[in-house]
Amino acid sequence: MLRQVLRRGLQSFCHRLGLCVSRHPVFFLTVPAVLTITFGLSALNRFQPEGDLERLVAPSHSLAKIERSLASSLFPLDQSKSQLYSDLHTPGRYGRVILLSPPGDNILLQAEGILQTHRAVLEMKVNHKGYNYTFSHLCVLRNQDKKCVLDDIISVLEDLRQAAVSNKTTARVQVRYPNTKLKDGRNSFIGHQLGGVVEVPNSKDQRVKSARAIQITYYLQTYGSATQDLIGEKWENEFCKLMRKLQEEHQDLQLYSLASFSLWRDFHKTSILARSKVLVSLVLILTTATLSSSMKDCLRSKPFLGLLGVLTVCISIITAAGIFFITDGKYNSTLLGIPFFAMGNYPSLW
Repeated sequence: MLRQVLRRGLQSFCHRLGLCVSRHPVFFLTVPAVLTITFGLSALNRFQPEGDLERLVAPSHSLAKIERSLASSLFPLDQSKSQLYSDLHTPGRYGRVILLSPPGDNILLQAEGILQTHRAVLEMKVNHKGYNYTFSHLCVLRNQDKKCVLDDIISVLEDLRQAAVSNKTTARVQVRYPNTKLKDGRNSFIGHQLGGVVEVPNSKDQRVKSARAIQITYYLQTYGSATQDLIGEKWENEFCKLMRKLQEEHQDLQLYSLASFSLWRDFHKTSILARSKVLVSLVLILTTATLSSSMKDCLRSKPFLGLLGVLTVCISIITAAGIFFITDGKYNSTLLGIPFFAMGNYPSLW
């Protein structure tokens, strides 16, 4: 009963709508075209990619976001970094490099080359409005001495370099894993900074015989400032370029760079990689729409009907995109599939 009532109501509505369109053809041809052009231009002018990837995977009221914010306020990076590396919250701006030695080599024997890479990062400059900024201008400062927060593996490498310069054996500099004792007497956790570790056999104090990888992270401070964040972004870009340049100079090491924007860059790069696939899919859809509307009888064949169907969906998608961006919506690559879902569902309405 309800189905029949709805069917009759839809038939009556569609019949009246068809009569209205047939009586005012100019209006229904010009107004949609004007709206499509207007919203299409608005989409181009207000296009902005999504910068916060967390918004794509977690709602604004997510408990994980609340807990991470609480951890950031209670355990600030400049205080917790000297102890155990915390995974409760991710840092803001940072640059990270992983140095990997060939299989069978000990990366601790290449302390001098690694420290040269470290010094190159510290001396790297970025220009903003005529001023040159280095890592010392942008780094997170420790509360104790107001010096830059650096990984403790740097101190270990300095001790190894000094031992090599003074012709001492590296055995005199005892590196333990995952906790080691530094020259200033502090016990430091380096489990996340030293990788591929092989311990000395039958060693009770977990002394390191060799290691294959070292990870160094450079933390930047933004202070909640848009200008500081822009400078930090420039620094991260220069950091990745520097790592690619140093890779050419250090053939005995493999350098893998990572920055806070790396995941965002890789996520949005899918739009560029999918460009050819989208064009091929659009051609296939047009071909399918044309063939499905064609018949052997030339009088009954309507190939342009299929093309107009695809064109109608494209016009509606452009208009919807304009409305989306006007209302402060932001683009992400997951939206690429929406036009094809719309085109796939459109024939089912015929």
